[in-house]
Amino acid sequence: MEFTNQHPDVLPAAACSFAVVDVETTGLRFDRDQILQIAVVLQDWTTQPTSVWSTYVRPPQFWSRDLGPQHVHGISRRNLIFAPTTARAIQKFAKLTAGRIIVAHNAEFDTKFLQAAALEHHVDLNWAGVLCTLKLSRKLDPQRQQTHKLSTLCEKYGVALDQAHHAEHDARATAEVLPHLLAAHGVSDAELLQPFIRP
Repeated sequence: MEFTNQHPDVLPAAACSFAVVDVETTGLRFDRDQILQIAVVLQDWTTQPTSVWSTYVRPPQFWSRDLGPQHVHGISRRNLIFAPTTARAIQKFAKLTAGRIIVAHNAEFDTKFLQAAALEHHVDLNWAGVLCTLKLSRKLDPQRQQTHKLSTLCEKYGVALDQAHHAEHDARATAEVLPHLLAAHGVSDAELLQPFIRP
């Protein structure tokens, strides 16, 4: 199975539809830890969300597995009892995000977990590239004089973040922060967006 990134030299405007994602996990190691929650905000080039999907995810060995830093993500075993398995959740995720640019705050973290889950369950992910809002923000601050946490950016741009470290709330906030970051970089069309997209 391959992760296909449709990454032409210049993305047509029609291809600039975003899937803003966030995951909550049992830990920081994508090769060992498990996804507990996934959220996706679908957003078009006009930066208006078109739909939101989120789900808790029931990991393997559910009853005995350490759920990790529950004081951070707030996910309990009760939240997960009737949640879909990782296989079902990643299949739904793949359908929702196919052909879209994946956007996340610290995208490397989220995409590694999602790709690991897809690989394990033989699910193809067909993305049009990956865009990281953390990197977008850091590029505006080359001397690194500011912090670039999602909560800090939300405060800076007047975006509500009702519950940090909850996948849906984080994804919604990232989706709202995205147009501010694109505007700060002078990105107004697909061609200008291209240098910030990675395969």
